[in-house]
Amino acid sequence: MSRVEQLGLSEICLSLQSDEKKKRLKALEKFENIVSSRDWSKSELLEIWQIMSKHLAKSLTDNAESCRNLSIEITKILLSSLPGLGKNIIYLMPVLVRRLGSQEMIETSEEVRLNCVVLLRVIIKKYEEHLPVYIDDIMVILAKTVIDNYPKIKSESCEAISELARSIPTHFYAKNEMIVQPVLSNFKHQHYRIRVASVKAIGNVLRYGNNKSLPDVASCLAARLFDQSGVVRAAVIEVAGDWLLNLRDRYSWWFKLLPLLLTGLHDEIADIRLKAQTLWCATGKQFLQENESDEKIKDKMDYLTSPPEHYPPGIERPNLGCRIIVQQNLSKLITGICNELDDWLADIRVRSAQLLAVLVLNAEQDTIQHIEKLLPAMYKACADEDNRVAVNVITAAEYMGYFVPPQSYCRLVLPTIQEGNIHFGHLAFFSAILRNSPRQPLVEQLEIIARFLHQSYICRSKKAKYQRELLNCCHALLQVCQEDCVIVSRQLFIAIFTAWSLSHEQVTQNFAKKLLEKLREKSGFETLQDLYISHLPTLLDDLEKTANTWTAHSAEVKIFQLCLTEAYAAALENFNVLLLILRKTMEKDCDVELKLKLFIHLSELFQHRCEFSTGHEDYNKFIVEFLKDILIPYLVWTAGRSAEALRTAAIGCLCAIFDNQVDEIDFKQEVDSTFCDKQLFLPIFQEIKPVLISLVDDNSRKTRLFALRAIYLMINHASKVRGLTEEDIIEIYPGIIRKLDDSCDDIRFAAVETLVFVWKASYKHQFNLDAMMELAEIEPVMLADKIERCKINFRNQKALEKLQDKCRNLIN
Repeated sequence: MSRVEQLGLSEICLSLQSDEKKKRLKALEKFENIVSSRDWSKSELLEIWQIMSKHLAKSLTDNAESCRNLSIEITKILLSSLPGLGKNIIYLMPVLVRRLGSQEMIETSEEVRLNCVVLLRVIIKKYEEHLPVYIDDIMVILAKTVIDNYPKIKSESCEAISELARSIPTHFYAKNEMIVQPVLSNFKHQHYRIRVASVKAIGNVLRYGNNKSLPDVASCLAARLFDQSGVVRAAVIEVAGDWLLNLRDRYSWWFKLLPLLLTGLHDEIADIRLKAQTLWCATGKQFLQENESDEKIKDKMDYLTSPPEHYPPGIERPNLGCRIIVQQNLSKLITGICNELDDWLADIRVRSAQLLAVLVLNAEQDTIQHIEKLLPAMYKACADEDNRVAVNVITAAEYMGYFVPPQSYCRLVLPTIQEGNIHFGHLAFFSAILRNSPRQPLVEQLEIIARFLHQSYICRSKKAKYQRELLNCCHALLQVCQEDCVIVSRQLFIAIFTAWSLSHEQVTQNFAKKLLEKLREKSGFETLQDLYISHLPTLLDDLEKTANTWTAHSAEVKIFQLCLTEAYAAALENFNVLLLILRKTMEKDCDVELKLKLFIHLSELFQHRCEFSTGHEDYNKFIVEFLKDILIPYLVWTAGRSAEALRTAAIGCLCAIFDNQVDEIDFKQEVDSTFCDKQLFLPIFQEIKPVLISLVDDNSRKTRLFALRAIYLMINHASKVRGLTEEDIIEIYPGIIRKLDDSCDDIRFAAVETLVFVWKASYKHQFNLDAMMELAEIEPVMLADKIERCKINFRNQKALEKLQDKCRNLIN
């Protein structure tokens, strides 16, 4: 009797047919012990299976969950050990289909369903040759189990799908579509392991099956590139790389697959970036190997061996295969990228911007034919509120600067910017593409670019970001073209100076001044004032044309104010134009606020006159005309708060004109400069004098204070040119004396200071001492007596002692 006959399997079979659950379970446990506790030969196991297979298959439908589960475990043990004969699964597959593949799931136990899927995986691995017969049944089962609510069942089903696809790719090819949507439904599962398993499964489904559904699948995979789990993103990169290398008809699907892989080059995790880079390089190399017989590609392989001279530093150039793939498919990707750069989700915009940078780097010169389509989207993306988007699009623009000739992009970019509705994104893109352009080709376009930048509608924006990007454009030209910028020095000066004048941010103002210093250096000027003197006349001429339309908030006013405060030497050199502008802006019906601003800035300008060669006749005539035609009319009292404010500003400006802060050493030089001509000064002095005397009693404290200061300064100047008379003093001092009773302390102090100056002795101490020494020789006794009685009243005690010694010597 054989060992199998000794087992008493017939008794076990009878027990399995019992109505008692315990008896059936006990029989299964006994059978499991028999199968697993001894070493059986394959022939013995086959004999056991032939006896027990029908009963085990029936036990899979047992009412008791424990019996069903145990029968599955026994079946797995036997099938794993049996030879892969088709008859071994002939009774098993119908049961599995009925239990797992029905419209309504018959198997209610999650554990049993999981065990059934594990059993199915055993069948797929062991009975590969016989699977085609059951392909429909298996696909039905997996389509149901992969959407099971139990996560472990989903995971096992995904593994089973991948194994089935690899086992019978020929038969799987025609059936895979029914499994695609069920697998895709797991892409949003809350467990990242399920998402990873689903991504890998769909990769095998399309690799070994037909790929008609690839567009839908690619969209779902693209969404997983935003997954918070790096493992999921890595799985997407692996699948995309595998498809690029092994997918059937992959050349037809490059435009769908490239974004999936290339997006990984900018992943947050370094390992994913490295994996994407490795797969991308492998794709390019394989493409070259597969197409080495192509004459065009062969020529490129033979002659384009070295990288171009002008190439982004620190970046490894993609291999030729990668570049050709992108160049052939870029036209199909442009539209999608442009649309996604305008997506409402920031993360999608970021990924699209990153992808664009990679594509430009790979496409190189072929970007030229697509740049026109890209421009609108890139302009908008450069101004994106999410800085990550802007940074990556600007990077793409910088790459374009390396590969697109300036002649080409100027022909495309400048007309689109000139069309209107310009925002800082336009200039951000333009500055990025400029700063990486080759020098000599850019120099050829320098005049066109500079002429564009200095136009008033381009450079006169008050928006901070716009101003910074305009300055970045100028900086790019100076950085690339260096000394060649001398040919457009005037245009660059106007653009930079205008942006500086309209900026309210200190950082932007400092940047503008730094650029002007750089422009000065490249243009060969020694100082900034020399640069201003050279280029400011053109700017002032432009301002003069529109001066009669200015308001306090006009851009031209800001520019003019900076001319007065920063480029003071150049402004005073061009006093003729300055006077024309002031006459137009200081008319009676002009904006009061504008006139106040101009008086204040003119005061600052006149304080810098010592840095300007004012000693010529034309400057003095300018001052005379300015005083007579512009300033003096505003000193005359008229009713109203606006008129009062203008009087205060005007008299402050008058003080600035005559204020003399030079040292005694420079006294003669000052006299020889402003109003050195007595005949020129005295008429002005006589005209202003009564007005100042009246302003001493003005209601405004500041006006009274400035009036006293102006009287002080003009008397000082009149005395220097020897034009001050006793009549002038007699006319002036009563009004000053009245101010000693003013309610304001600073007014009384100023009045005292002015009176002290008015009555100040006009002789020198050395001259007075010599005269007294001579007088001592005439009457030493009388002089000595007077000195003794009044000695305490004198300040110069040392000189007095010398005089006393002289008298004593003469008396003795």
